[in-house]
Amino acid sequence: MENSRNTGADRGGKRQLSVIDISKKGRQKFRARRFKEAQDLFSEGLEREPDNPYLLCGMGDACREAGEYPEAERCYRQLLTTDKNNLFALRGLGDVCKKMGRHQEAIRLWKQYLSLRPRDKHVMTRIADSCKALLQYDKAEEAYRQIIKSDPRDRFALTGMADLQHRLGRDEKAIEYYEKVLQFDPNELHILTIIGKLCWRINAFEKAEQFFRRALAVDAHNPYALYGLGNCFRWHHQYDKAIEIWEQILKHNEGTQALFTRMGDAQVHLGDSSKAELSYLKAIELGDDPFAVAGLVCLYCDRQDWQQAAPFFWKLVADESGTAKQLEELTKRFVRSGQRENMLDFYHYLLNSGEGQVAVIDELKVLVARLDGDG
Repeated sequence: MENSRNTGADRGGKRQLSVIDISKKGRQKFRARRFKEAQDLFSEGLEREPDNPYLLCGMGDACREAGEYPEAERCYRQLLTTDKNNLFALRGLGDVCKKMGRHQEAIRLWKQYLSLRPRDKHVMTRIADSCKALLQYDKAEEAYRQIIKSDPRDRFALTGMADLQHRLGRDEKAIEYYEKVLQFDPNELHILTIIGKLCWRINAFEKAEQFFRRALAVDAHNPYALYGLGNCFRWHHQYDKAIEIWEQILKHNEGTQALFTRMGDAQVHLGDSSKAELSYLKAIELGDDPFAVAGLVCLYCDRQDWQQAAPFFWKLVADESGTAKQLEELTKRFVRSGQRENMLDFYHYLLNSGEGQVAVIDELKVLVARLDGDG
């Protein structure tokens, strides 16, 4: 009687899949992203042939995609003990090491892979990405440049380079590369909002507005695009339109500290101090925000309510190491809002109250003496 492995029959007479068929079916399940089913099949095959390279690699791939990195690593390493240059295991193990934060080890494995298959752009991009994660920005940039030089339309390298330029604060370069990424999908929401924010940062306000509007054409409720577009209206001094846009965010999201502070500022410009007060207070509820605190100080001083303004003033200058800077910024804010006289009255009130840190009082005395002299 023939062995069941060769005939495909088990002792009970039922047909049993061959190891080759198991491997093929496992790969089919893997490609369909049914990783658990793929693992079950590869496991069945490995019970019969524990060192089968196709099964080990298949199990490693399925475990990697399922997030079971230690088991994936075990499978790849077992395969590499018998075939140290197995391309699939080298690449797969490198991916696992990257996922586990072991970037140096990942780079070593991928370089070994490239020594055998030097033109694999996907693995070259992986190396660049890990160099970036290790803050080896020069190496990452050089790797991305090599890939883009050989293929100017390589999406992964362009995306990696754009992100790198963004991290390095090279905003104009980052915009240039992100715009190239948009060639592949002009409606990629994440990229549209990033470009909008970068354009805003370099004071290209009209271009920023265009990208925020493009993002909103894709997702009318996107909070990042709405926030950015509101900022564009604010830049045009169209505070009512800015608030209208920002209020759309609050219909679907809880709102951020920066959003509430910006809304408070816009409401002050529109003369709605009650709503501004509520917005600033909501911002402070979400954590320390010197801009919201300064806004409240100015708002209460506009009402000449020194008692209510004082606690927020002391909150603003609580960090004595930054007292001079905070006082300077607050003074500029008072002056911009046409409150110079109120400001002086408030500063005199603080000096006469006998409260506060000595270092802050000393700074305030110097400032008030200078302001009185300039008056």
